[in-house]
Amino acid sequence: MYIETYRQEAEELLNDIEETILNLEQNPHNREFVNRLFRSMHTIKGSGAMFGFNDIARFAHHVETVLDHVRNDKISVTDNLINLVLASRDQIKMMLDAADDTGMVIDVAIRNKLISALKRLVPDEEHVGEKTVESETSVEEHETTYRIRFRPVPDIIKTGTDPAPLLNELSNLGECRVVALTEEIPTLDKLIPHHCYLFWDISLTTSLGINTIKDVFIFVEENSLITIEEIMKDATTEQDDLVPRLGDILVERGDTTPEEINKVLIPHQNRIGELFIESGTISPDKIKSALNEQKAANKQKTKVRTANVRVSSHKLDKLISLVGELVMTQARISQISTVEDDFEDMKQSPPSERLEQMIKELANPVEILERLTADLRECALNMRMLPIGTIFGKFRRLVRDLSAELGKDIQLVTDGAKTELDKTIIERLDDLLVHLVRNSIDHGIRSPEERKHFDKSRKGTIRLTAAHKGDRVIISVEDDGMGMDPEVIRTKAVEKGLISEDAELSEQELFALVFTPGFSTAGQVTNVSGRGVGLDVVKREVDSLGGSVQLTSKKGHYLRISLSLPLTLAIIDSLLTDVGGSLFVLPLLQVEKCAMLTKDLVEKSHGRNMIQEKDGLIPFIRLRELFNISAEKPSSEEQIVIVKTDNFRVGIVVDKIIRNIQAVIKSLDKNYQDADGISGATIMGNGTVALIIDIPKLISCAREEEEKTLKNIMQGQVRFPGFSDG
Repeated sequence: MYIETYRQEAEELLNDIEETILNLEQNPHNREFVNRLFRSMHTIKGSGAMFGFNDIARFAHHVETVLDHVRNDKISVTDNLINLVLASRDQIKMMLDAADDTGMVIDVAIRNKLISALKRLVPDEEHVGEKTVESETSVEEHETTYRIRFRPVPDIIKTGTDPAPLLNELSNLGECRVVALTEEIPTLDKLIPHHCYLFWDISLTTSLGINTIKDVFIFVEENSLITIEEIMKDATTEQDDLVPRLGDILVERGDTTPEEINKVLIPHQNRIGELFIESGTISPDKIKSALNEQKAANKQKTKVRTANVRVSSHKLDKLISLVGELVMTQARISQISTVEDDFEDMKQSPPSERLEQMIKELANPVEILERLTADLRECALNMRMLPIGTIFGKFRRLVRDLSAELGKDIQLVTDGAKTELDKTIIERLDDLLVHLVRNSIDHGIRSPEERKHFDKSRKGTIRLTAAHKGDRVIISVEDDGMGMDPEVIRTKAVEKGLISEDAELSEQELFALVFTPGFSTAGQVTNVSGRGVGLDVVKREVDSLGGSVQLTSKKGHYLRISLSLPLTLAIIDSLLTDVGGSLFVLPLLQVEKCAMLTKDLVEKSHGRNMIQEKDGLIPFIRLRELFNISAEKPSSEEQIVIVKTDNFRVGIVVDKIIRNIQAVIKSLDKNYQDADGISGATIMGNGTVALIIDIPKLISCAREEEEKTLKNIMQGQVRFPGFSDG
């Protein structure tokens, strides 16, 4: 349980380290960035030791030492330091992944080179007594036993610090024995509930050194009394039998004096601990603590492994509150359903009256149940929502490293990092945004010299933004590079046979061609891009998410790619329709309006699948024909749903529009997952299955069928008439 917590925490801290070190690079004198880096690395190290990630803890200790010297102005912030911290961050990430049984093997030589580089930054005097790491298996670790007394200020808990995790962290540094000293706990009439009256004696045997112990108390050392003393190193052969006596330990601790020991021992020959307790000179807690120290010799303690899941507390509170209301409503409905058994006079009533009475009684709780279901849905979806800023941070590193590799000067500007999206969508967006940012770096922004030649600033800018627009999220990647030339796109498209030489396409339609598989305007293939892959993958993935992608550009000024995405994939607002007794669901996000397909409109189309609207012709698709539904057509007029995707407005003809529903998306069986035009299914209240229409794919299928027909009539014309007119 706790191991999984550490993994999650470490991932967050590593992301924070990457963001902070990049901020520090821009502002080397910012003390808060340095302190933030140190705290993050200290937490990774301390928690790593606590949960058994000893390799990570040992490596992080070297980074922490360097950052501590930066805090104390003994090391300056340089490019070398920035690069080393970033490389160390990546190393810890690989070590964390390798510990997850992924089959990844850590290159120890690279790790040791990093450690050596970090040590070279530390002033020479800090290396005294320090052990050099040549290999993981060839160096013997020497253990030392320490005596620790930890006396926190009484109001330590009030300041937000709990002593228990500190003691737990110590216990995972080696063999540790802790004794709580209770002698200062007052009587109940004088006790303040939020005060801490305990203090602790600890004996710790560890090979990690005194600095590691001090690091445990780093956040409480100013307001606490902390003493750490070395009492025993690894015994040599001649010293194996030299175990410190209990009396000596008590004297060293300051708990008694030699005179008191003699006073107790002379008249008796019993065990000294028992004698002190009997005489009342020393408390039993202090005797127990000293005995623990005496037992501390040459052992190490194994560590505990568990896992954990975290949920935002306010969201969990709301969920529990709603569940409580749901339970009360369920109890009320159950009571109404059994009221007939409780009241004899109701049994004498006619069945119709009894049914009418029960319906009246059920009306209110059913209404409450509908409200609670909607609130529970909203609460459950909110628990899946994450700020998109969780993936924005990684792109600063990508821009920094890639622009340096290509000899370009580029800055990344982000906006809308707090915009929330479904966790599943964010995870699938990660690779797509990497494609887009890499393309902007490679194609969009040129070298400083070229930019100067075109009267642009030497530093290029990539903007990564996110914002809510209605019930969708718009994510844009924009660069202030040279943009795209529509005529270059046209020439490439003609070369590849995507359009004819005399095809008349708008600028927006030409831009849409760059999302065609294999299409690329790059002059040469590089390690970054130029092979014609990437943008087609982006469009395909965005389509599968129920979104759309749009490219806008001005030659010589900018290029912007915008992704329009739904907030969630779990439940979608939809339009339920009927075609020949089969149910189909249309995502409401893409629906513009609904209308009757009258006979007059059909006659005016002269046999073409088109209807005339105020702003032009709109082609339409009959689901009955597309899915080959042979059921009898309805006697009444058909209905048409106007949808819009990728700037195309298309009509979908159905027999009947039933109502709006909230569709819980279910995946199709693997045998049907490749069915064209269907993205999933939902189960209705009566158990009937309704298929969810994949509108972009459906339109693509219809266009292909229409183009096959048109090729027999108009040779060389590859466009689907009407689809580009809206």
